[in-house]
Amino acid sequence: MESPSNQEAPSTPATSLRASVRRVNVRPRPFPVGIFVFGFLILTVSAFFVHAHPRPYPIDLQVTEAVQSVALPSFVVSAIDFFSAANDPAPSIIALGAWLVGLIIIGLIARLRGRSPVQWFESAIGIIATVGIASGINLLYVLLVDRPRPGSFHEHIHIVLHRPEKSFPSGHTEHDVAYYGFLLFLSFTPPVRTWEYRWILIPFQMYCVVDILTIGFSRVYEGEHWLTDVLAGYVSGAIWLLMCIFFYRWITTWIALILEDRQQAASAPPP
Repeated sequence: MESPSNQEAPSTPATSLRASVRRVNVRPRPFPVGIFVFGFLILTVSAFFVHAHPRPYPIDLQVTEAVQSVALPSFVVSAIDFFSAANDPAPSIIALGAWLVGLIIIGLIARLRGRSPVQWFESAIGIIATVGIASGINLLYVLLVDRPRPGSFHEHIHIVLHRPEKSFPSGHTEHDVAYYGFLLFLSFTPPVRTWEYRWILIPFQMYCVVDILTIGFSRVYEGEHWLTDVLAGYVSGAIWLLMCIFFYRWITTWIALILEDRQQAASAPPP
C-alpha cells in the first residue's frame, strides 16, 4: 500500500491552470522584437519632430503635388474613393460589428455540430481588440502631436474633404494595416486554415493586400494627409499589429492548454 506522501495529489482547476501557464511556449523572437522596438522609436522620434514643426516638409508638398498631377482613369479614382470611404469611422465600426456577430454565429454553429467554438470566439475578440488597441494608441499620438490637416497653412493642393481632425499619423492607414493585417493573419491560422472551402477566401485576401498597399496613396491623392502622416500610419499600424498578434498567439495557446488539461482531468478514471 502506497504511503500518502507517494500518492499523486488530485488535479484541481488551480493546479491545472498553473501547469498550463508553465507549458505555454510562445516567446517573441529577437527579429520581431527588434522590428517592434525600431518601429516604435522611429514613430516616437518622428512624432516629436512633427510636433515641433507641424507645417508640411518640402517632401510632403512635392509628393502631394506629384501624386495629384497624375491623370488617373476614372475607375481608379472611383476605387481610391471607395477605399477611403470604406475605412471612415462609421463604416469601420459597422464592419467590425459584422465580424463580431458573424464569427460568434459561426462558433455557435460549430458547437451545434459537436465542434469546439472557442477558436471562432477567440478570432472575434482578437480582431476587435487589435483594431481597438491600435486605434486607441494612434489617437493618443494624434492628440499629442496635434498636427493640422493639409490646407491649414494655405497650401495650393486639392483637398477632397476638409476634416477637423488632426493629421499625424494617418488614422486610415494605421487602421487598414491593423485591421486587414489581422484578418490576413487569421486566414492562415486554425480553424480557417483547415476549412474545406478556404479557397473561397483568396479574393478577400487579395483585397486586404490591395487595400493596405493603396490606402496610403489614396490619402495623399485626396489631400487628406501628407506623406509623412501616411508613412507614420504604416509604421504605427505595423508595430501594434505585430504586438497584438504575439499576445493573441500567447493567450490562445494558454487557453488551449487549459482546455486540454481540463479535458484530460475529466476523462481520467476516478482514483
